Amino acid sequence: MKRTKSMSMKAIMILPVNRNISIKSQLFIRSTTMKQYTFYITIIILSIFIASANIYAQCSMGSSGHQHSAKNTESHSEHKVVTPSKGYAFINDDGMQEATITIKDSYHPNTIIVKKGIPLHLNFDLQEEGCTATVSFKDFDVKKLLTPFEITEVEFTPDISGSFTFACPMNMIEGTLVVKE
Repeated sequence: MKRTKSMSMKAIMILPVNRNISIKSQLFIRSTTMKQYTFYITIIILSIFIASANIYAQCSMGSSGHQHSAKNTESHSEHKVVTPSKGYAFINDDGMQEATITIKDSYHPNTIIVKKGIPLHLNFDLQEEGCTATVSFKDFDVKKLLTPFEITEVEFTPDISGSFTFACPMNMIEGTLVVKE
C-alpha cells in the first residue's frame, strides 16, 4: 500500500495542475499562448521581409542593366552643367578639374578620369530619392549628402594616382574615379 500511495503522490506532484482551473482550461490557455506566439513571430518575419525588400528596391536599381545616355548640357536653377566627353574632367575658368555626374538608377558617366594634384570640382545631379542621396569617396575620406533634384558640389584634390571607387552607402551603386599622373 505504501508503494502505491507514494507513486500516486509523485504523479500528482509532476502534473502542474492548478486546483482552481480544470485541465481543459489549462490546455486552452497553453494553446492560445502558442497561437499568440506564432502570430507575433509571423508579424516580425513579415516586417523584416518588407523592410529588406524596400531597402533592396531603393538601392538596387543601378544593377538592373539600364543604359541611359548622358546629355552634354543641362540647365538647373541657372547653373550650367557640363558632362565631360567619355568621362574626362575638363579644366574650368578657376583652374579646377570639373565633371558632372547624373544619378538616376546609376552614375552617368560611371567613370571619371582626372589628373593627380589638380583640385577637383564634381557636380552631382541627383534625379531620384533613396540611398543614392549620399556619395562616398572612401580613399579620399570624402562623404557628402546629396539633395534630390538639385546640383550638389563636391570638391577635393586627388593626391594619389590609381582607380578608386565612389559609391552610395550600401555600395549598390558604384562609379570609378581614375586619377592619372
